[in-house]
Amino acid sequence: MPTLVPGASKRGFTLLELLVVIVVLSIAAGLIVVRGTPGDSNYLESDAKKLSQLLRIAQQESLLKSKDIRFVAGDEGYTFEEFTGSRWVPVTTEPLLRPRLWDNGPFKVTLINEGLENKFLTLESRTGLKRQAIVLQRNRVQVVLESQASGVFKVSKPSTTVLNRASQSL
Repeated sequence: MPTLVPGASKRGFTLLELLVVIVVLSIAAGLIVVRGTPGDSNYLESDAKKLSQLLRIAQQESLLKSKDIRFVAGDEGYTFEEFTGSRWVPVTTEPLLRPRLWDNGPFKVTLINEGLENKFLTLESRTGLKRQAIVLQRNRVQVVLESQASGVFKVSKPSTTVLNRASQSL
């Protein structure tokens, strides 16, 4: 059986050293995957924050023009519409309010006006008149955008709350 000659250096790694390195790399890779992979809550929160800003722009547009703008949403996307005297048409004067698809959709969307589900929400030219909410849901995770007295929609943190609780709180 060969042995090391005194003074000769040992080459390579022991099996134990290789196993330790593999375990450390596995743990690091696991942390990266868990933290680096966006989930439903990340997708919902991202789209909700963007929508909150667009709703603010729509509210300002409504105030400037002294006309109501309504928000209509579905599972695939949403649009802002204004009343032309005979019918509702998509807003064309403000490019940011063009019809859009959800960035990370599809989502189940519920629009709540004064505690009741509705097909649209009206952003009136006068602020703070109605309590409104938009619930975005994907799988069991949901985010609620709720109107404040100022007319601004505040985004809640993602939760696994049942949809009925969101509509009952309004």
